[in-house]
Formats: sequence, C-alpha cells, structure tokens
Amino acid sequence: MNAKSSIWILAPLALSAGVIWLSAQAPPATEGVKVGELAEKIQVREKAVTQKEGELRQMEERLSTLQGTLERDRADLVAREKALQDATAKLEAQRTRPPIDIQIIRTYENMDPLSAAPALKELAALNQEVAVSLLAGMQAKKAAHILDQLALKDAKLAAILSEKVGITRPKE
Repeated sequence: MNAKSSIWILAPLALSAGVIWLSAQAPPATEGVKVGELAEKIQVREKAVTQKEGELRQMEERLSTLQGTLERDRADLVAREKALQDATAKLEAQRTRPPIDIQIIRTYENMDPLSAAPALKELAALNQEVAVSLLAGMQAKKAAHILDQLALKDAKLAAILSEKVGITRPKE
C-alpha cells in the first residue's frame, strides 16, 4: 500500500477516533452547574406552589364554612322578619276596631251594670272584637261599672277585655 492510500484510510479512522474520544469526555463544568441550579430552583418553586395550593384549600374551606354560617344567619333573619311582620299585623288588627253603631254604645251605657255585664259576656263569647269596640267607645266611668260587674262573674274575661281596650284605645 502506498502512503497516499494509507492516509486516505487512516485519516477517517483518526477523525472517528477523535470524535469518539471527545464524546466520551465529561461535559464542561459550567453547564453542569447551570442544570443543577435550575433543578434546585424548580424544586424550590414546586414547594412554594404546593404550599400556596395548601393555603388556598384552607381558605376555600374557611370561605365555605363562613358562607354556610351566612346562609344560616340569613335564613334566621328572614324567619325573624316574618315573625315580626306577623306580630305587627296582629297588633294592628287588635288596634283597629270594627265600627260600632253609636246607638248600641249608648244603649249599653244606659243599661244597669248588673244587666249589662251578662249581655257583654254573651257578646264577647260571640265576637270579642265587637265587645272590645263597644267598651272602648263607652264613657270610661260607665265602662268601668260594667267591667266591675263582669269581673265578679268572670274575672278572666274582664281582664282580657280590659287589656284589649287598653291596647286599642287611642293615646291622647
């Protein structure tokens, strides 16, 4: 073999051996440090993200609890408001008296209290609001005499009628 042909054969072999030798060498130290630093930064960020996710879950749970409490409180307020409206309506119904003919009021006023008391008791048994309106429309002294006689026979009814007259009588 001649020298020229052996160069042509040995040159590619030498180049191949050089490439193999270079590829077997360790990567430069500067690139290895950068990859390690990047991996460390990624781990730190992953820990921070995991911690933030945990905090967010806790906040969501607390928010859910608070929302449930708010809903219960709102339902309680609605129930109380309804009860207050019902009580107000009931009070207004008690304060408004059915109109009574003045002639009937004068008739009861002119009756003897001994006779008026049983009649008022029967009237209250039929319609208590009318009995209250009747007493409220009477002169105070005459109504007192009738209630006095009624109290002797039925103190509880006299107390109920007195209370309702007190509630319905307009303030002067």
